[in-house]
Amino acid sequence: MVESKIRDLFQNGNTVYIFDVDGVLARLEYGEYNHYYYDDEAWSKMIYEKDYYKDVRAFETMQKFLANKDMKRVYVATKVMNEEEHRQKVSFLNRNYGILADHVFLVYQNDEKLDVILKIKENYPNLEDKYFVMIDDSVDVLNHIMDNSSFSTVHVSSFIE
Repeated sequence: MVESKIRDLFQNGNTVYIFDVDGVLARLEYGEYNHYYYDDEAWSKMIYEKDYYKDVRAFETMQKFLANKDMKRVYVATKVMNEEEHRQKVSFLNRNYGILADHVFLVYQNDEKLDVILKIKENYPNLEDKYFVMIDDSVDVLNHIMDNSSFSTVHVSSFIE
């Protein structure tokens, strides 16, 4: 086993962060005693009836982490069901974290998050791949990025003390 250098990336001012939303920047607490109440089909309809992200609680740990970061280097790649969910997430992210609206990228499939990172990299052509850090709660997403690129991957559990 090798020594983790994730903390080194967190301390480096060159690092570009790409966050997932649900379970990483937003609590996944929609059911009474479960993390989720609706199936995806119902959710895609219900999101038009209510702004679910208006009442979602942000993570204080992540707010503190981002408090001293250059927000021009903070992005989001989030899976959504439709444009309305994207709009709600953008509002949530700006209100709770100060993340810029044009830094929030929607995807419809999790493997598209790698495409988002490649697009973001175009803004930093001389920056080594290791300084692009995807932070997600899905091991499948992180493994896909790890197996198909040289970008860094961080599981959200790295933030739990």
